[in-house]
Amino acid sequence: MKSFKNEERVMELEYNLICDFIKLRGELGLTQKEMGEASNTLREIIAAIETRRNHPQINSLIKILEPFGYTLSITKIKED
Repeated sequence: MKSFKNEERVMELEYNLICDFIKLRGELGLTQKEMGEASNTLREIIAAIETRRNHPQINSLIKILEPFGYTLSITKIKED
C-alpha cells in the first residue's frame, strides 16, 4: 500500500512543479508561443507540459527556463 501513497505524492509534486511553471510564465507576461519562441521550443510542448498531457522531461524544462534566467533545483520537501 505504501507504493500507492508514494505514487500519489509524486503526482502531487509534479502538479506543483507544473503550477509553478505556469505561474512563472504568467509573471513573465508571456504567451505559450512567446515562451516557445524565446526558448526555441514548440508552443505545443509548453501546452503539453501545462495541461499535463505528458510528464515533462527534465532537459525540456531546463531548455525552456534557461533563457529567462531560471533552472530546476533540488529542494527539501516540506512536510504537511
